[in-house]
Amino acid sequence: MRWIARISLLLLGLLPSGLVSVPEVQASTVEGIDWKPCPDDETVECGKVSVPIDWARPSGAKVDIVVARVRAGDPKDRIGSLFLLPGGPGGSGGSGVNYVVFFARDFLAPEILRRFDIVGFDARGVRRSHPVLCPTDDNPPSEYPRGPETYRRLVAYHQRLAEGCRRLTGTLFDHVDTLSVVRDTDAIRGALGQRQISLQGESYGTLLGQQYAEEYPRRVRALSLDSNMDHSITSTRGYLIPTSEALEQAYSQFAAWCATSPRCALRGQDPLKVLDELMAKADRGELNDPDKPGSKLAPEDLSETIRRALYSTRDWVSLATYLSKLRTGTPSRPWARSEERPYEAVLCSDFSFPVRDFEQLDGHMAASRRAAPHTRVNPLAWTDITKCQGFLPRPRNPQRPYRIQGTPPILVTNSRYDVATPYPWAVSVARQIPGAVLLTYDGVGHSVYTYEPCTTAAIDRYLLTLETPLPGTHCPAMPLPSTGGR
Repeated sequence: MRWIARISLLLLGLLPSGLVSVPEVQASTVEGIDWKPCPDDETVECGKVSVPIDWARPSGAKVDIVVARVRAGDPKDRIGSLFLLPGGPGGSGGSGVNYVVFFARDFLAPEILRRFDIVGFDARGVRRSHPVLCPTDDNPPSEYPRGPETYRRLVAYHQRLAEGCRRLTGTLFDHVDTLSVVRDTDAIRGALGQRQISLQGESYGTLLGQQYAEEYPRRVRALSLDSNMDHSITSTRGYLIPTSEALEQAYSQFAAWCATSPRCALRGQDPLKVLDELMAKADRGELNDPDKPGSKLAPEDLSETIRRALYSTRDWVSLATYLSKLRTGTPSRPWARSEERPYEAVLCSDFSFPVRDFEQLDGHMAASRRAAPHTRVNPLAWTDITKCQGFLPRPRNPQRPYRIQGTPPILVTNSRYDVATPYPWAVSVARQIPGAVLLTYDGVGHSVYTYEPCTTAAIDRYLLTLETPLPGTHCPAMPLPSTGGR
């Protein structure tokens, strides 16, 4: 799962003059929100916005979208609303009241809190907004089939799973794509009585921001996209390889740090060779699983643990210790594995990953291992691909080149070594949006807003003033863990 702290910051204001006028999709008119104190925290307001399950049938059945809001600290100097848009996909932004309060009070700059209402919502299919429900299965098949027969069984399993999810969820199951959430977002804007909004999407939330700008360009005041999805990628291998390369590159950065840091448990050794040895041991079925006594780790399990640790340099010391102990014992894995059930329903509604048969899938794995000889494959992208095999016949919101026109300058930010949304995706997105500015963080990590001071300051300045950095601006990498460091 991509990092859940997805945010879109909606700021009320006026568009600069001279922007291209383009037709916009009209969202249905909705009534204002009846705000009441949230049961979780009375300092936060809660309400609902009723929207069509199927936006193609606006008079049909409805679903209530749960919304939460923290008022601006200085109402007289208030710019507008700051929306925290959920990511994941399938993450919560509203009920989620705790998420809104946590993010607002612990991460947002005082000036942002002073001048904006903080708003979040549960996207359709998530938690209080009619959650996607699926049958539980304590023993699902591996997402890494070893041959044609296990691949066929995996596809059949996904078909049965989707049927069960549809039965338990109802009609909404087939309407949880991001384009439907775009319509919901604009309905919330209308319910708040705001003519224009600014958005900042983070990770999977960037897709929501990108598509909102396509559908409603004249309603965008500012759009900041942090750690970008690229919805223009149409080939399965084109989706997989950049993510595997990003994992390999990030691990190489970790290995370089390990060579000199006294805090690295592998200092004096070659972390690349250590990983190769552990992978070979896993290939032979000899690597103990620290979470399941008597069980063994597969190579992809090791890749997944490494991927999670490389979301932030804060986990590098723990990763080095884990790998060191894994060679001789059975340490506890410091990063728990988990997934939210809406994930497949949303992802497979937004992306198509065509795979003809096991032989073609195996060819993708071989290409990944050539691109990433040490880490082999990025498990996040790999399981994105495999989980959609058989899950839905086709996506409601398939990939295509971006068609964004008529917006103000858009700010695109990304880490150079991002294991969830690789840097080439951000480059691609920025190139396709007229007037977009790409700001690069030259370090390892996923999500640069609130994590790194240089990028955070640039994003805050943009949201408050609409001032973008100069094209080609880079922010230096944060200091790595050292003897006296984090």
